[in-house]
Amino acid sequence: MINDQLLGYIKQQLSLKIERDVIIANLKGAGWNEDDVREAFASIFPSVVPTSIPASPVSMVTPNISQSPVDFSHTEPAKRKKILPIITVLILLCMAGGAAAYSYYIGVFVTLPGLLSESINNARVVTSSKYDATFDVDFSEIKDIDNQLNALSSIGINSKQIHFSFKGLSDIADPNNLKASSLISFSMGGYLSAEFELRVVNNTLYAALKKAPNLGTFPLPIPSISQYTNKWFSFPFKSINGQMAGTPFPYETVSPPMGPLGIKFTDEQKEHLAKMFQDAHLITTIAKLTPETVGGEPSYHFSFDLDRDAIRPYLQSLKEYISTIDGSELMASQLSAVDLVKFDEAITKLKDFKGEIWIGRNDKLIHKIVISFGILPDLSKDEQVKVNMSAIFSDYNKPVSIIAPAESTPFADLIEASMGEARQKGKEAAIKTGLNNAGFSARSFYDDTYSYSGFCSSSELKINRKVVEDYGGTEFFCKGTVKAYVVAAKLSDSSEYWCIDSTGVSKSTIVSPSAVMCP
Repeated sequence: MINDQLLGYIKQQLSLKIERDVIIANLKGAGWNEDDVREAFASIFPSVVPTSIPASPVSMVTPNISQSPVDFSHTEPAKRKKILPIITVLILLCMAGGAAAYSYYIGVFVTLPGLLSESINNARVVTSSKYDATFDVDFSEIKDIDNQLNALSSIGINSKQIHFSFKGLSDIADPNNLKASSLISFSMGGYLSAEFELRVVNNTLYAALKKAPNLGTFPLPIPSISQYTNKWFSFPFKSINGQMAGTPFPYETVSPPMGPLGIKFTDEQKEHLAKMFQDAHLITTIAKLTPETVGGEPSYHFSFDLDRDAIRPYLQSLKEYISTIDGSELMASQLSAVDLVKFDEAITKLKDFKGEIWIGRNDKLIHKIVISFGILPDLSKDEQVKVNMSAIFSDYNKPVSIIAPAESTPFADLIEASMGEARQKGKEAAIKTGLNNAGFSARSFYDDTYSYSGFCSSSELKINRKVVEDYGGTEFFCKGTVKAYVVAAKLSDSSEYWCIDSTGVSKSTIVSPSAVMCP
């Protein structure tokens, strides 16, 4: 039985001027039935039917143009008139097919607005993905930079270049049990740097300092930071429909977020907001570039710019719509950020914007985006803060494996311990201050009496002693003679004593004094 495959093969071979006998031999060698081959030729050339099929099959070979062409010179004129148009049509069809395939590959009939709209819709059903993003800020052109940044430069930190990187993956298949993992790096001019790792699994956020900040010559207690390196801390929270419904802090000092701008949107409102964004067309196509493969996905490639004329009305409509939602009056401060006057000021400071985007040809999802622009802090000066951002997305909807750390310390315990340590240090500082003030009282007593005798029972010392004992100081000791005195007390929850005497000593000791001087 003939079919399109058989007919197509015969036509294609004829268009390459392969002899009919060779075509017939190849077909029979490939297993085609003699009657089917005869019928196929009859359908192509009704008046020219092969009289026989060679009895001995010829091995199937790949024909090429170098083989002897079909000689139509002895074909009758009427037959030639029928054959030539058919060959011409076949050649045109092949050319059209190739052109169509190439057009599909480079996206001749694809537009960026249409692709973005489709990408937004497809992204809403994405449950998992990987990302690799960087963010760079360069202040090198700004001559009169902020004093605080200059202060960092004075200690050997180049504060004019800041770099962030974010690598990780996420899985939101279960809205009530989000999973995510991220490695966050920060550096300032290659000097000040730090690295953190975050994981979210089983309604718990885990965080670890992987690399402690290197602060150069800056006088900070680095050991107090380094002691937490590579140690995991946990922040339990609840997730309701993909939104954090509890804070990771031991004290509810802030209200948990309920959604963008702090408003809990309904599904209908989310749909409306998504449609508003899609219909706004906030970017405009600059050029359609050569397609590239990103993360294994063949992708259309465009350069684009911001459509400033479209952004302003979108922000206005967004502000008006959000103001109609119940509870939005509580978010007045957030809504005030959508200030069109401030937007107009900001957009005039935005210079040299360039954007490129890669959208998958098959999945219609964003696989890479690169953005760069400059910001003019002062319109009267030709000095820009240069910003560069890039992000690569891959492994959409692929399985994600994120496990909790084997060991972790609840963040509440860390805060409580830190607060306890701070309170203890505060008490010890108050005890030391009380004892040091006792030294001022002793000198004042001596100026009045020309002797330290009787100072230990004076009203002035009683005041100092009460302060010391109120803050937990114990084993208060005082001894005075005509020419000397000593005062000491044991620090709260400590094995050390703080001692002062008439020689001007003010120090920590491991034993209480016995003579009229500090040990």
